Amino acid sequence: MAKRGRPKGSLNKKTLKKLDQSSNGIKETDLSTTQKKVLDGPDIVAPQSETKGKIEVKTRTVADLPRTPSIIEILTLVEETEGDDAKVDILKQFTDRNDVKYAFKAAFDSRVVFTLPDGLPDGFVVGDADTPEGAMDMAPERFIRVYKRMQYWVEGGRAQAKQSKKEEIFLDTLRSLEKSEAEFLLAIKNKTMPYKSVTKEICEKAGFDLSPK
Repeated sequence: MAKRGRPKGSLNKKTLKKLDQSSNGIKETDLSTTQKKVLDGPDIVAPQSETKGKIEVKTRTVADLPRTPSIIEILTLVEETEGDDAKVDILKQFTDRNDVKYAFKAAFDSRVVFTLPDGLPDGFVVGDADTPEGAMDMAPERFIRVYKRMQYWVEGGRAQAKQSKKEEIFLDTLRSLEKSEAEFLLAIKNKTMPYKSVTKEICEKAGFDLSPK
């Protein structure tokens, strides 16, 4: 038959009585090492993130982008990356992308002049209304597929059409693109870059030709 008794390190009735009788408890010298440990309770170790006082955040790189990222995905990554040199390094990996070249020329190159009127028709909706926000692959059109249409909308463009037809093509394109890409197209048509840290200087450092020689 198993021997009964107090678990190792537990406090006996005599010790507990001393604790009850003293407003300050009992002296440490009256307790064994094991009993002290029982009274103190288990050791609590702060999580590593609390010990350091900060939470580690992973920095995204080009490797985290889809295989063929959209212009929005590329420029969003550039915008959130710290340091001009790091931004330049990202853009260097897309100097062979014609849609990126066209976008930067539209926004920054003074040689590219749009022949479209300012503003939009009353009640005009920019972006495909049936495309869920952020669902780039579900959009019926993407900037990477329609950027060549800029030839209709700039002075000296190789694509020829009546002015009314050019405007019609532009509005149809704005309607069909995913909303963020449609808004981006509208911005660069107005010679502005919605991503404030993506400057002409940074783009030229990355290897894009944006200034008359």
